[in-house]
Amino acid sequence: MTDFDVAIIGGGPAGAAAALTLRKRKDIRVALIERGDYSTPKVGESLSPGTRSLLQYLGLWDRFEAEQTLSLLGSEAAWGSDTLGTMDFILTLHGAGWALDRARFERMMANAAEDLGTVLMTNTNVAKCRYDGACWRLDLGKDELTARYVIDAAGRGSFFSTRQGGYRQRNDMLTAITARLPAAANVAQVTRVEAFKDGWWYAAPLPSGEVIVCLFSDAARIHRLRLSAPDIWAHHLAETRHISPLVAPEPCALETLPAFSSLLQGGDPNRPMIAAGDAIAARDPLSSSGIPNAMGSGIQAARVAADWLFGAGTLRSAYLDSIARDHSAYLKTHWKTYRTEARWPDAPFWRFRSAQVTRRPNTMVHLKRGAEGTIFVPGRAAQWIIEAAQKSVRQIDLVTGARDAFPDLPDERLILAVEDLTDMAEAGEVVL
Repeated sequence: MTDFDVAIIGGGPAGAAAALTLRKRKDIRVALIERGDYSTPKVGESLSPGTRSLLQYLGLWDRFEAEQTLSLLGSEAAWGSDTLGTMDFILTLHGAGWALDRARFERMMANAAEDLGTVLMTNTNVAKCRYDGACWRLDLGKDELTARYVIDAAGRGSFFSTRQGGYRQRNDMLTAITARLPAAANVAQVTRVEAFKDGWWYAAPLPSGEVIVCLFSDAARIHRLRLSAPDIWAHHLAETRHISPLVAPEPCALETLPAFSSLLQGGDPNRPMIAAGDAIAARDPLSSSGIPNAMGSGIQAARVAADWLFGAGTLRSAYLDSIARDHSAYLKTHWKTYRTEARWPDAPFWRFRSAQVTRRPNTMVHLKRGAEGTIFVPGRAAQWIIEAAQKSVRQIDLVTGARDAFPDLPDERLILAVEDLTDMAEAGEVVL
């Protein structure tokens, strides 16, 4: 088969959930395109207990319950102090959570979609794509696939939506350096978080008997401190109070993965396409909501696609509005959580997440003496602000100009950058 109603790019939780939802109608021809084959271990190793309702809706609960046998009873965090605080899942409405074999979990979802008639294409990349006004033509290398509608579920780094005029507004540059290590004796069935000066650590037990250990920091700090070097990563791990006792130290291979928060913006509203999962709204792993959020958005994206194919095509705007509202609410909770950790207020990682806007929009500002850069925006944006603030200007005008020049940067980041690079002007200075 090469002609489909819907092609889904990305066979992870969002893409598979979209396929399962679409195949609730037997007349929708669905292709699920996955660049791997579900054999490589993946990060994303825990699932909160509230996800059960999504699994039941997708018809996966019995399969899931049979395959995922390691329960998670809660979470622990040394956040804001050196003392571990706990939250027991067993005391919540939904009971215990689960420690995932992520690759097996994704393979289960994809196989269930295939059992319902989805054409699953593994080890397949979309090399090129174009819309001819009637359908999409996806170049898969040796073959070409046509589809009336495309769902982009290919993750944070997906090119499909950005090549159609969209852009990702990144809220940070969080990056994960991960490894799988042998578990020490008597590892509890909980996830554990521990903050440190340049970020935070995460650990969780795996069904394999190993422990996944992740160091999270900003890309610039990782580069500056060489945290992705195995010996330096291991040195910082050894300095942790609550993470290092969970694992047996030994040489290990490290994997570097993006973990930033972002929201897809823009794009052509008239083209038959929609994004789901991390491709449309990515969340910090600290939120523990990445997989259920991906599954939920995959379900909704499938409904948008079906509405375009067979309905009035009105669900798209409602879906995008819902995603934007959810992301805004997530960010408020996200930054509030980070601001509860106040032990290192001057450290770049924590200052980036704790700084707040202090000036009124109409405040007159000019370039701060010796200003060369800021942690709040990339160098190209900082240089633009530096050049624009050579003479006194209203802060609102400076921020508006920067927003027009760099639409991929959130307003709060631009305002904080302006406040970091400028001083308040004295009365009587000339306004540009």
